[in-house]
Amino acid sequence: MLFKTSFLNRHLFLQRLIPLCVVLCFCANSLDGAQSRNGTREWWKSEEIRQELELSDEAVASIDAIFQTTMPELRAAYRLLRKHQEQFDQLLEQVDATEEEVLHEVDHLETARAEANKARAMMLFRMRRVFTPDQRNKLDKIRERRQNERRTREPNDSQRRR
Repeated sequence: MLFKTSFLNRHLFLQRLIPLCVVLCFCANSLDGAQSRNGTREWWKSEEIRQELELSDEAVASIDAIFQTTMPELRAAYRLLRKHQEQFDQLLEQVDATEEEVLHEVDHLETARAEANKARAMMLFRMRRVFTPDQRNKLDKIRERRQNERRTREPNDSQRRR
């Protein structure tokens, strides 16, 4: 056994680990959703974005090709991530799970999460290379504007606690 611990120490470990897992699940689900608030994940096809960025038909086609090429890999990565998340959740429910088993499954889970994040990051990097420097600046401003809009629509933590 990797760690010799009492039942109480294992219980405390799991009490701290479970909230972390909930947060990680939420992150995985938000990544897996991949859809924006307006319901389209293919934002480069939006007429508003195309006009604001002055995207040519060729640029839209290039970005779409990157997206279509990467999506099978992303879907597979997210399926694997969900599988490992489910296995991890089931392991946490087992009364007799050892720390060694939990750590082993955490390694699998986090490796799957890292692979999904790398695939997504590389897709976004490749898409970003299609843009001109001016378009990248405009895109950054659009993203910042939308984040600010979301912040003003969503209550902050102090308002939620009331």
